[in-house]
Amino acid sequence: MPESSYLRHLPPVLWKDPPQDSGFSLGAALCVFEKILTGIDDGVPIVPVGPAGTGDERRSDPSIEDRIARLDRLFDPWTTPREFLPWLASWVSLRFPELQGRQLWDEYQRRKATAEINRVHRRRGMRTGLATFLDLYSVGRVRPRVAVDDGSCLFLVPVTAGTPVPVSAPAPFRPLVRQNGGLDVKREGLMRPWSVAHGPDGSLFVGDRGLPELAPGLRRRVWRLDARGQPDLSGSPPMPRPLAPQQMFGPIAALAVAPARAGRPETLYVLDSAGRIFSLPAPYTAATATELSPLNPLTPGSGFPLAMAVDGQGDLLVLDRGVQPGETEAARPRVFVVRPAPVSVTVKELDPAFVKEPLSLFVDRDGALVVGDGGDRQASAGADSGCGNLVRIVRGGAQWTHTRLLPQHNPLVAPTAVTRVDPDALHVLDAGLQPFWPSATPDPFILRTARPAGVLRVETELGPGASTTLRLTEPGHFVNPTGMTARGRQLIICDPGEIESSGIGIEGYRSRLGPFDINVIIHFSESELSTDPAERRRELRQAVGTIKSIVRQHIPAHCRFSEVTMTEP
Repeated sequence: MPESSYLRHLPPVLWKDPPQDSGFSLGAALCVFEKILTGIDDGVPIVPVGPAGTGDERRSDPSIEDRIARLDRLFDPWTTPREFLPWLASWVSLRFPELQGRQLWDEYQRRKATAEINRVHRRRGMRTGLATFLDLYSVGRVRPRVAVDDGSCLFLVPVTAGTPVPVSAPAPFRPLVRQNGGLDVKREGLMRPWSVAHGPDGSLFVGDRGLPELAPGLRRRVWRLDARGQPDLSGSPPMPRPLAPQQMFGPIAALAVAPARAGRPETLYVLDSAGRIFSLPAPYTAATATELSPLNPLTPGSGFPLAMAVDGQGDLLVLDRGVQPGETEAARPRVFVVRPAPVSVTVKELDPAFVKEPLSLFVDRDGALVVGDGGDRQASAGADSGCGNLVRIVRGGAQWTHTRLLPQHNPLVAPTAVTRVDPDALHVLDAGLQPFWPSATPDPFILRTARPAGVLRVETELGPGASTTLRLTEPGHFVNPTGMTARGRQLIICDPGEIESSGIGIEGYRSRLGPFDINVIIHFSESELSTDPAERRRELRQAVGTIKSIVRQHIPAHCRFSEVTMTEP
């Protein structure tokens, strides 16, 4: 038997010249301690290893010295042994959810939550902290899309290197509403912005859809904000003043600003969902706007206008779905080219093989169009054709050339806005809901796809089908974002909250009316739910119950909340 190297640390009198045939060897005895404390490379495990397949296969334990050298791994959620995870989670006030003594999370979920919970604790009491905590708990096969709506409706996103990028929400100038059996509007304010554009001086124009269906005083308005985010004021005491205050707009679909050109002043154009276009020239002090006419192809009921942009010639480009969202037939996308002075309109049908569910329109620097497409909403769940995409359209001649910028499999779901800040990349606002327009099904909150909304960067210089996509923002910032513009290297995003056609009533918009109300909006992906009715009810009940429990624990003490979903668990 080899002798232990520990002998060299002892006086030679103890181990030199051992007695003959004593039956005892100090060097051999010390091998036992050396094996345990620092290890001996003799190929013999400390714990016996059973034969393969017997259930007794056990690896030998590392030496104590090795354990001490690797002690830091015990405090890393991703490297600590599985049995240590509950102990490590207790350090950060985290308890893993159980049901009747059974762990609801797998090992990956437990490690992920333990690793990220400190970031949540630092944001406790804030909207982003609640949203991040809900996202942590929404891991697994059934992963609901949970959006926290605290009334924030405008967001600022800097275009910087690295991810994730910070997102800030300036305090909105809310309407002042009193509820006395009904809604009594004491002061108008920004509530449900659907579209945003910016002027050459850095000012913002915001199209607000309001809620006239619930209260006549919550009118559809267009607001102008200065570079500091302050609205125009008038009266005594000063109150927020909308542009064209005497104008009755329909649901505002898009805004576009045409710079001063050929003796014409800078002009704001407003498009509503009835297909009417209004012009409002600088200095924007007129009491009403001027409706462009005749716009015969854009008569009410003939289509569903979605977006509008101004090209380099000063023409307006209007993206139209062709049919109303509630109709069962597929979209018939087209673009109206509107020349404002004198007014003339031409119509160009888009190729339905490329553009299936148009959602947004952007005029690129070279004059080409980029259409954000939400995919085929008629396709079956899980079909590849349901993915979103960006379609580049080069105008010229009788035929317009269509090219998809992203491969068939990509992260886009519902690209509701597109803009460009850098020459080699597009920035895309993705609402994450497919289909984007609520259907007439009994439950519009169970969709084909329901993912967190966010901003993505799409590199476009790699050639067709070879672009790369990077998500820039973390989940939980947006509810249902619909509009975006780039002002310098800053993105301004507007978020109207839940779409009114989902029929949620006043409860779904309390966060837009009161400063201490929070709505929690829950969507589910159809493919993640069981096809068995009883099992599906159990999954929905468990998910909604967990979300409500988390919100009650983490919501700020001065706020109240209501969940927004028509799902019947």
